Amino acid sequence: MLQRQDFEAWIAGPANAREFNAQRYLLDVSMELKGRSRAEVLDSVEARPAPSRVSPRGQLGPGRLWASGAVTASVMAVAIGWSVLRSEGYVPQSYQSATGQVRNVVLPDGSIVGLNTQTELEWVGSPSDRRVRLIRGEAYFQVVHDPSRPFRIMLAHSQVQVLGTRFDVYQMASGDVRVSVISGMVAVEALDDGQGVPSWSRRLTSGQQIEYSPVGLVADVHSIVAPKVIRWREGMLETQGEPLKDFVSDLSRYTTKRIVIADPRAAIQQVGGAFSVRNIDSTLDRLSRIAPVSVTHQRDEDILGYRPMPAKPVSGAAAER
Repeated sequence: MLQRQDFEAWIAGPANAREFNAQRYLLDVSMELKGRSRAEVLDSVEARPAPSRVSPRGQLGPGRLWASGAVTASVMAVAIGWSVLRSEGYVPQSYQSATGQVRNVVLPDGSIVGLNTQTELEWVGSPSDRRVRLIRGEAYFQVVHDPSRPFRIMLAHSQVQVLGTRFDVYQMASGDVRVSVISGMVAVEALDDGQGVPSWSRRLTSGQQIEYSPVGLVADVHSIVAPKVIRWREGMLETQGEPLKDFVSDLSRYTTKRIVIADPRAAIQQVGGAFSVRNIDSTLDRLSRIAPVSVTHQRDEDILGYRPMPAKPVSGAAAER
């Protein structure tokens, strides 16, 4: 079995690193192709003549990437080695979701991560050091329990550490982070100036949430109805009486159209309920029926205005007074 130290020692050589990257490029190109196209590429690799300039150590001469059957063998070796390294968690791996997409991915350690819309996550760990970096967006983690190898999520100014649990981490566009624990326990630490020394830390257990920014706590540890936080996994966005501007900020993550609040009176209206994120136009139309908000659909944007609610009729007894 390939050992990490052997691989790192081998690739530390500049010539080996160049060769590895060149063969990886060939592999990536061929793997992107399908069926006959892939076969034609590999056939062309075998058919091309050997390079005219070969160094005494057998390295390819400058400017020549294609070679004879020796390179084909090298490509296959790289393919096998690269596959093993990736599956065992030695190689960083990136995972992304598109606008409106929700998808599940399995990390090299077996943990399952649900990616919400517009989310980017990277595995940066190894078999002995389980780490991921949440670059943007929101992810729901079901971490494989392993006390000997704590699992860590690295963010811009903080980290979340867990032994085995289910929790949600949302890194907002503003830089704020919200951590919600569905079950188990996590430790959240703020990193001070990149020195690795926590400026504050908190422990959260089941049904608790914390929200913070790069400069400090926004909302300290508090209780939540945990299942509501991850309704996005069912295609729903649930809100509990938050201002329309905050609701729209969340809803905008699920569409490529702009949602514009044109009237400040609409921005402060309270919105509550569960709304579908799979049909944004229908959600906005529903919103206009339950809140004093008007909706104008255009090609590239939806415009929200303020619409006063009709006055309630006055009873006869009250009118007489």
